Amino acid sequence: MKLQHTLVIIFILLTILYIDVVPCSSQIREGEIMSFPGVIESVGKDFKFIVVNETRIYISSNTNIGDEKGSVLSATDLKPRLSVTIEAVRNPEGFFARKIVIRTSRTKP
Repeated sequence: MKLQHTLVIIFILLTILYIDVVPCSSQIREGEIMSFPGVIESVGKDFKFIVVNETRIYISSNTNIGDEKGSVLSATDLKPRLSVTIEAVRNPEGFFARKIVIRTSRTKP
């Protein structure tokens, strides 16, 4: 009986260790380029990041910002509640925007 009890405790401890140590697999791999739509929730005061879908997206001087017509815009044109499509790369530090396109809202006739 003691052996069974000991084996159960070891099994539980190994399971907890496995869950704690092995990171959950993500659908997005590091370095992978992803594209997703969203609405800007907030913009950093220094325009170095925006928050979309509760995710901080970092903006650099290499980030292309524009609208659907192809006009080039700047980070100061990014405002909360604007609809955007973001092309970003995931790095260990977070998501870095390669391209941000501000979408125009379409009204139904």
